[in-house]
Amino acid sequence: MKKALVAIDESPVSVSLIEYAFDFAQKEKLDFLDFIHVTAPRETPMIISEPDHPPDLPVPERSLARERIRELIVKHMENPEQPSIPFKLLVISGTPYEEIINQAEKEEYKYLLIGHRGMSNIKRFFIGSVAAKVARHSPCSVLVYHPREKTEG
Repeated sequence: MKKALVAIDESPVSVSLIEYAFDFAQKEKLDFLDFIHVTAPRETPMIISEPDHPPDLPVPERSLARERIRELIVKHMENPEQPSIPFKLLVISGTPYEEIINQAEKEEYKYLLIGHRGMSNIKRFFIGSVAAKVARHSPCSVLVYHPREKTEG
């Protein structure tokens, strides 16, 4: 099965990347798309007085993010011109580039698609972009999506 991993967040770039991913999948004859969204890790509170308390508390923010992103994907699927490709949505907590690479290593993806968001040269120098880190460490081909600037005609 040929499939791609699509790393998204809730930015405007990711909204257009979702549409692009379905078009790309159709052109490349991919069978499946996995969308991944990485939420910031939350510290689990230490509960000393309750030893039987589960260590992994449910994170409502993760559920909310999953619903918001699923809505974005389904919105594009409702368009009759949009190619119909099966997909799965993964919402994981952690460091974005690490979790994206971990997922890419777990499965056999032909491509990894990720959006590029503008970042100042100074900021990019000190912290690097998620897209650059993913491209450097990915086990498969990476497509860094740059949305086209809309020109007024």
